[in-house]
Amino acid sequence: MSSVESKKPLCPVCNQSDQVMAMQTAYDAGVARCAPPTMPTRNISMMPYIIFSVILVGICIVLILVLIGSESNIGSIAEYILLGLTLLSIITALVLSYYAFQRVVKGDNEATLLFPAWDRATAVWRTLYYCKRDDAVFDPKNASVLTAAQVSALRSVEEGAVQTLTAHAQKQSVS
Repeated sequence: MSSVESKKPLCPVCNQSDQVMAMQTAYDAGVARCAPPTMPTRNISMMPYIIFSVILVGICIVLILVLIGSESNIGSIAEYILLGLTLLSIITALVLSYYAFQRVVKGDNEATLLFPAWDRATAVWRTLYYCKRDDAVFDPKNASVLTAAQVSALRSVEEGAVQTLTAHAQKQSVS
């Protein structure tokens, strides 16, 4: 047990290691601010397009079944108009489905662009430690304590936040 404790870095605030834990351990223990960076995702809704298409095609199919299937005497021109409206609604449903699918693909591509920043943020997060005694998140490489804003920027995977945090750490290690 003593070899595990000796591997823990010293907290730069209290200079002790008995309450120091890795960020994952602190998060598992219930410290919300030690949460890992959020994986980038995009939620694009397809349901309005799909529901509209289903209702439109459904109405046309019901009209065909009622008006043409019941052998009511609506006339051949009305039948052709109804057939044309049904085909138009099916084509509209297909076009709306294609458009909705393209929106989902675009959202996935936007999220994919953020994956490298998320990977860097996760790599930085794994190197950080948390001191329960001082409620401090710190980088053991340069013994610098991170501010709450720096930790939240790291978790949100903001563009450039990881580079700023890394530059801050390098600047402190040089001075």
